[in-house]
Amino acid sequence: MTVDKTLLAQDFKSLIAPLCEIPGPSGFEDEVAAYILTQLKGYNVEIQQDTLGNVIVHKQGQKKQKVLVSAHMDEIGLIIRHIDKNGFLWVETLGGIAPQQFFGKRVIVKTDTGHVEGIVQSLHPGRPDRCTVMPDSVHDFYIDVGADSSAQVLDMGIEPGNAVSLWYPTVFLGPNRVAAKALDDRALVFVLLETLKLLEQTDEDFPDFYALFSVQEEIGARGAIVAATNIKPDYAIALDMSLSTDIPSVQERNYINTLGKGTSIKVMDKLSTGVAGIISDRNMVAEMKRIAQLHNIPYQVEAYAAGATDASFMQTLNGGIKSGGIQIPMRYVHSYEVCDIRDTTATVELLYYYLCRGNLL
Repeated sequence: MTVDKTLLAQDFKSLIAPLCEIPGPSGFEDEVAAYILTQLKGYNVEIQQDTLGNVIVHKQGQKKQKVLVSAHMDEIGLIIRHIDKNGFLWVETLGGIAPQQFFGKRVIVKTDTGHVEGIVQSLHPGRPDRCTVMPDSVHDFYIDVGADSSAQVLDMGIEPGNAVSLWYPTVFLGPNRVAAKALDDRALVFVLLETLKLLEQTDEDFPDFYALFSVQEEIGARGAIVAATNIKPDYAIALDMSLSTDIPSVQERNYINTLGKGTSIKVMDKLSTGVAGIISDRNMVAEMKRIAQLHNIPYQVEAYAAGATDASFMQTLNGGIKSGGIQIPMRYVHSYEVCDIRDTTATVELLYYYLCRGNLL
């Protein structure tokens, strides 16, 4: 079966806004999971949700190898730690989010009864005491939900421990690009959903396939660790973003990936602590390159000593799992993220052809 790139692009344009605009900070992915489950109705698959909230979709294959492919549902966000007497909310971070992303942002507070909107402000937002130095801590910011008191906040259903999602509208930029919140990793959730759709339709043989829509990746890949421990795959592939650093402030020699130049095959990453990271299985990398070249799929390589994905944590489980990554280049990660639709379709192509036509040893 040949992948229809035009149809993929159409699907992306229709699904990406609903996917990205769901609030789902780490540990609070329930609404994202519910949406994914609606997209899987009618598929010939086994679906389960585990203790942590991972959505695990098993598609029985014809080949003996067991392959797990993950795309994480969670996004970076905030969590309420305190409500003061004047009704302002004070927060901690969920995942890697920089203070400069907070200024004047619209937010969605996830409560037990629904969503409440608010805005983020700094302790020095403007007149009479304007900000002249970038605040370096989340504790320099508060959320205003329009309340006069802590009692009024509680009446809105807001409590300490509620998650907060920063909200950006999804917009299409030019003929091929989209900007949104949570493209990391909802664009890859789309890739995994489309791959399942292709496997439903194909007459080609593929491995025993586990699609993992994982939780809590942004705070240590906790969902993927649990799922991979239980599934015990022969191969693990993380679908995630790769930094596209082709912007005016970065010298060309420091580019990691470039927007619009194709999917990204991961070779290496590493957290700054050195606790986690990956050097991808060399045979997997070579086979992904071969498949990309065979099918004229544009691709790039990521060899970057920073960051981590689900695969960075799965690789060392169960005595070792052959692991790698396929990624979408993305600008302005953990902010108003931007990706290229052509890179997204190339990512679907590479994953599908790798599963069906790759030499998995």
